[in-house]
Amino acid sequence: MTLIEIYYPSITWQVTLFSIVGVINTALDFTIYNLLTKKIPRIPANICSTSIAMVFSFTANFFIFQPSALNTPNQATKFIIVTAASLYLIQNVVIYLTTNIWTRPSTIACALIKKFSVTKKWNESFISKNTVKLIATGCSFAWNFFWYRFYVYQ
Repeated sequence: MTLIEIYYPSITWQVTLFSIVGVINTALDFTIYNLLTKKIPRIPANICSTSIAMVFSFTANFFIFQPSALNTPNQATKFIIVTAASLYLIQNVVIYLTTNIWTRPSTIACALIKKFSVTKKWNESFISKNTVKLIATGCSFAWNFFWYRFYVYQ
């Protein structure tokens, strides 16, 4: 019996493991996103970075949610549908809205970083693109956990 099997019934344990995988996945996503946004616009960069992170996420989350039956093609299809909705629809809509319509989060982030002198290396563009990506990632986190737990890996 593995450690994950012992604690499987605990939603708290699943949220904890999902969060750890999420941190690693998000670090991968943000690193690629920031490298790409040096050369290409935010939304195409987000599509590329999230696609790469999606491959890692499918494998890691398989171990967290431990489906009762191994049906990889079916689970992969469900995962792609749920994650694609999250990454390509929800994230890009949130990035668009917080970049072009509701810019207050970026304005607040820039002001806080300047006020507390977090670093002088980050310019407003860097802070803005990462603030909107962080908000989009938060929206994806909630969506993904719910659908992975109750649909993809059931």
